[in-house]
Amino acid sequence: MIYQEVCGTLARRVSIDVVRRAEKFLDSVLHPKLVFECDRSFCKAAYSLCYKYNIYSIDALYLKVALDLEAILVSLDERDFIDRVKRRNPPIEVYHVSEFPY
Repeated sequence: MIYQEVCGTLARRVSIDVVRRAEKFLDSVLHPKLVFECDRSFCKAAYSLCYKYNIYSIDALYLKVALDLEAILVSLDERDFIDRVKRRNPPIEVYHVSEFPY
């Protein structure tokens, strides 16, 4: 998902050459154990989170990873993602970046 978000945004806003460099960079810094396959079964397991938390499908994928790993979820999207998830009292910690001291 991080590849799609980062590389997709760069492709739309910059260029394919920049995307190729970004992809190589991500390959070099992301440990393989931290990269999840977004296969059919994973997607099927995540879409019910759209209903439960009233969130967008891409956000459900991020939430699914965090829930599966019992990880802390942090996002820049406060209104349409973090606030909606928090309202449902998830079993993980959820934060917007503004909640961290600078």
